[in-house]
Amino acid sequence: SQGWIEKFGKRHCIKMNQIHGETGSTDIKSLQIDKAAIKEKIEAYSACDIYNFDETALFYAAPSRTTISHQKFSGWKENMKQLTVGLLCNANGTDKWSDILMIGHARRPNCFNKNNKKQEAVDHGFSMYHYNSNAWMTRSIFLVFLCCFDRSMKAQNCKVLLILNNFSGHIVDYVPTNVELLFLPPNTTSHFQPFDGGIIRAFKAYFKCKQYAKAYQYIGMIQNDQQDKIWAINKIFEIDQLWAMK
Repeated sequence: SQGWIEKFGKRHCIKMNQIHGETGSTDIKSLQIDKAAIKEKIEAYSACDIYNFDETALFYAAPSRTTISHQKFSGWKENMKQLTVGLLCNANGTDKWSDILMIGHARRPNCFNKNNKKQEAVDHGFSMYHYNSNAWMTRSIFLVFLCCFDRSMKAQNCKVLLILNNFSGHIVDYVPTNVELLFLPPNTTSHFQPFDGGIIRAFKAYFKCKQYAKAYQYIGMIQNDQQDKIWAINKIFEIDQLWAMK
């Protein structure tokens, strides 16, 4: 039972641990120096004026890689349908940027079209949608986002600090008027950036919960003969891009 497993783990000090690749490559001495410099910069702003932005890859149609079963499963081809999602909020959580930046593979996937009419992402309420062949963040896309954020802060007459990792796509030839940029040192994301292990992790767990609920609903339809049976188990996790964005 689950309770027995938890007691066994506590007795033998066994915990589920995440392996972070960046932490091991960080020099601790330089890290202490960087901490002091970052702290000095941050202390010049109040919590409501300190923002953090980070993007993450969301493989929205991929099934879980683990399961509980009586027998082993042979592997299946990984579904690589991807969205890059950019999240932004301030330190005290009072401003969560609702117009989320999203990057897909195509300008107008088939799922965008409705009633035989070709529609754009903006027709579905997504004004910060971009696309390229890899669905990756690029400097040009980040520039659009940064300009939009800077204009918003200027309209509110706010001077804010935006904390970013040192990803090359965040280095743009533009100096914001109301946003000061603070780039974290290399390989320190797991130490400094709250989005990396906190908000993004919670976001993906929430998304997986929704995806599993949809798969469970799909299985119920098959059992009630409301849907043709699909023999490939990973197919029940497949969702279209628009559903994932919503």
